[in-house]
Amino acid sequence: MNQYDFDLLLKKYVAGECTPEEKQQIQDWSENTLAETRIIIAPSEKNIIRKRIWKRLSGANRKVSIFGMPWVKLGMAASVLITLAYGALMLQKTSVLKKTTELTLGAQTILPKGNIELKNTSDKSHKVVLEDGTEVTLQAQSSLSYPEHFDSKARIVHLSGEAFFNVTKNPARPFFVYTGQLVTRVLGTSFNIKSLNSAKSIEVSVVTGRVSVYENSKKTARTRNGIILNPNQKIRFDIDKKVLVPELVEEPIAVHPPEKKASFIFEETPLPEVIAILQQVYGVEIVLENSAIERCVFTGDINDLPLYSQLRLICKSISGNYELRGTTLFISGDGCRN
Repeated sequence: MNQYDFDLLLKKYVAGECTPEEKQQIQDWSENTLAETRIIIAPSEKNIIRKRIWKRLSGANRKVSIFGMPWVKLGMAASVLITLAYGALMLQKTSVLKKTTELTLGAQTILPKGNIELKNTSDKSHKVVLEDGTEVTLQAQSSLSYPEHFDSKARIVHLSGEAFFNVTKNPARPFFVYTGQLVTRVLGTSFNIKSLNSAKSIEVSVVTGRVSVYENSKKTARTRNGIILNPNQKIRFDIDKKVLVPELVEEPIAVHPPEKKASFIFEETPLPEVIAILQQVYGVEIVLENSAIERCVFTGDINDLPLYSQLRLICKSISGNYELRGTTLFISGDGCRN
């Protein structure tokens, strides 16, 4: 019997409209509930449940007054209600879990049914695998709220703090991460979100794939702030100013690594060719600001170096410099002698 059917049966019992079979069902249930349950309920919880039941009964059928019932029946109803005060938690388990269940993450975590809230109170990151196979690495002092069973049209989670997501691809059910005033929408990719309560900004950085980031507001899709992020790009959302600032991540990684290590060994290679290879490998736009440096050549081995170190060596060889503006790198200089 589900919660709804039980409510109807209880209303009929109090109103004196139950059949003999239904009366027996109520009495059997009230006698067996305490013997079967192992749930320990605090006195405060008993009072809350008791008041909730009486309120439900009094509002369920205003034409029926239990105070007009025979004393025998009133006593039976009261007995059943007192028993319900102890046993109702079992029937309402799902609705209670829909609020949140707080867990301290450890080596092993048994997840309950319903809407779950995980709080990582440890000083280490913790990996969580969701129903669809999506992996979430929850950082210390962060929390994640999600349903045990995702909706058929969308997968929605809520994050407070920082976490890395490796989302299982499913075009039919996009994945949404709500972080306060910002929403991140993906189909299947890996990215990191940092939304700390003490900070005045929210950061979303992409490792693979593409994500759409926009304000969590009542504005229409045309008027609200939003941006598409590609690998090695990140967005910083200023909570006070409501501004999205696109940037590159601190350490861009190779999105399309070269097949051979020798791909980063250059000898008298025209600078435009060198830059074209870097753009391909990192998926980052690099612009040569003036035609004079386009005639420069580069010789060197820049394997096993991060992107910014590679750029510093290249710029040093041509007496130039580079600058990051938003998500684009610009290289400038006076040019090279032939």
